[in-house]
Amino acid sequence: MLRNYFKVAFRNLAKHRTISLINIAGLTIGITAAVFIMLWVQNEFSFDNYHPDVDNIYRVKTKLSLTKDEVWDWESSPYVLGPVAKQEIPGLKNYTFLWPGYMMTVHHNNQLISEKKYAYIDANWFKVFHYDFIDGSADSFSKNPFSLILTEPTAKKYFGNGEAVGKMLKIDSINYQVQAVVKDNPANSSFQYDILMPVEAKLSNAHEKEQASNWGNYSGLTFLKLQPGVNIKDIGQKLTQIIRKNNKGSENTTMSVIGLRDIHFESGLLSTSFENGNRKLVNIFLVLAFLLLATACINYVNLTTARASVRSKEVSVRKIVGAGRRQLFAQFMSESLVVSFLSLLFAILFIQICLPWFNQVTEKHFVQPLTSGVTWLILLGTLIVCFVFNGLYPAVLLSSFKPLSVFKGRALLNFKDGGIRKTLVVLQFGISVMLIISTMIIYRQLNFMKNADLGYKREHVFVMTIPWQVLGLDDKTRESKLKSIASELIRRQKCDGCSTTIIGVCQQQGFRINGLGRQAT
Repeated sequence: MLRNYFKVAFRNLAKHRTISLINIAGLTIGITAAVFIMLWVQNEFSFDNYHPDVDNIYRVKTKLSLTKDEVWDWESSPYVLGPVAKQEIPGLKNYTFLWPGYMMTVHHNNQLISEKKYAYIDANWFKVFHYDFIDGSADSFSKNPFSLILTEPTAKKYFGNGEAVGKMLKIDSINYQVQAVVKDNPANSSFQYDILMPVEAKLSNAHEKEQASNWGNYSGLTFLKLQPGVNIKDIGQKLTQIIRKNNKGSENTTMSVIGLRDIHFESGLLSTSFENGNRKLVNIFLVLAFLLLATACINYVNLTTARASVRSKEVSVRKIVGAGRRQLFAQFMSESLVVSFLSLLFAILFIQICLPWFNQVTEKHFVQPLTSGVTWLILLGTLIVCFVFNGLYPAVLLSSFKPLSVFKGRALLNFKDGGIRKTLVVLQFGISVMLIISTMIIYRQLNFMKNADLGYKREHVFVMTIPWQVLGLDDKTRESKLKSIASELIRRQKCDGCSTTIIGVCQQQGFRINGLGRQAT
C-alpha cells in the first residue's frame, strides 16, 4: 500500500511538471536560506562548547569603580594573578594566561607579511583548552621560548604542502621555530588565532618582564579551571582580596569570573579581544529562518489548494471505487513527503555550492557542515516541519470532497475553507512584503554607512604605531620625540598634516593602575 502511495505521488509530479517544479523550487530556496541561517544561529549558541570541562572554565573579569556613576568593566587582569590564585584559592585546578597580539611582521622568502591573528600563551594553555595536533606537540612548544604553533592553513601559506615542524620563521628581528601544527580553529571558537607563541618570548624583553610582574598592569586575560561545584561568587571575592593585598590603590577594583560559554555574548566591556555576538540579533535571525521556511510552506499549500478543482474528480472517483478518507489522506501526505524530500536534496546541493559565499558573508569558517551531526538534525527537523505543514491542510481539505457534490457541480470549498485559504495568502504576502521592506532598509543603511562623508578620506589617513623602545618611558621625552617625528614628516612634505597621541586610537589591550601606557601613535 505504501509503495503504491509513493508510485502515485511520483506519477502526479511527472504529470504536472510545471506546478511541481514551482513547488520544489520554492521549497528548495526557502529550505536553503533557513538552513544557512539556522547553521549560523546554532554556531552562535554553541561557542566554545567543544572544550572538555567547558562548564568549569572561567575568565577573570575586572570592574573598576571610578565614581558612583562611572564603572569600567575589563576582560584583562595582571599576569601575576594566576600563580598566586592557584596557591591561595582552594578548588582552583589550573590557570592559564593569554596575551593577545595585534600586529607583527613575518619575514619569509624576502617578503614582509603582516599577521594580526596571533597571541602569546603560557605553558598551561593546552592543559585548559583543547586543540587537535596534526604534527608536533605542546611539550616541544613549551620547552623553547622562541617556538611557534601554526594552524594548518597558516602552515600551508608559509610552507606549502611540505612539513612545517622544524622550519624557521623570522618575526620582527627574532627567529622562531615551528614546533607544532594544529587543525584550523572551529567556527564556534573565541580563539581565532593563526599563530601561537610562548609568553616567555615576550618576557625575554627585560622591560616587558618588569611590567608583567607589576600588579597594576592589566594587560592580558587570565582563565581559570575550577573544580566542579565551586562557588563562583567566593572565587570572585578571593580574587579581589588577592588584588587589593598585592596592589595598593586598588580599593575600587573588584574581580569576578565569567563562564567560558558566556564570553561570546558578553556585553558592557570597554574593549574586548574577541568578536562578541549579540543574543538579540541571533534570536531575530532565528525568527527570520522560521518565517522564510513558513513562507515557502504556505506557498506550497496555496498552490496545492488552488488546484482543488483539478484534483476533485480524482478524489471522487477514488471514493466511488472504495477508497476511504484515511487512504486519501495518506496519499496526499505521501505527495507532500516526496516534494519535501526532493526539495531537501536540492537544498543540500545548494548548501554545498554556496558554502564559500556563506563563509565570506558571515566571516566564519564552516567546513563541510554536512559531516556534523547537528547539521543533519537541523535538516531532519526542517524535513519534518515541511512535510507536516505542507501536507496537513491540503490532505484534510482534498480528502474531504464528497463525490455527489463534485459531479453535481457544487462549490468545492465552503466558507470556512475559503477563509483559511485567504488567511494563508494574506499571511504569505504579508511576510514577503515585510522581508522585502526590511531588506531594502538594511541595504540602504549599510550603503549609507559605507559611503557617508566622514569629513576626511579614509584611504589617505594612516596610523603608525611606534614601539616604546624608540620613545622611552618618560612622558615628556615621548611627547618631544613624537613632535619631532611629526615635524619631520611635514617638513619633508610626506603628509599634509600629522597628529600624535600616547594612547592608541584604534585598539586598547588593557589598562594600568599606577602604571604607564605601552605604545604611542
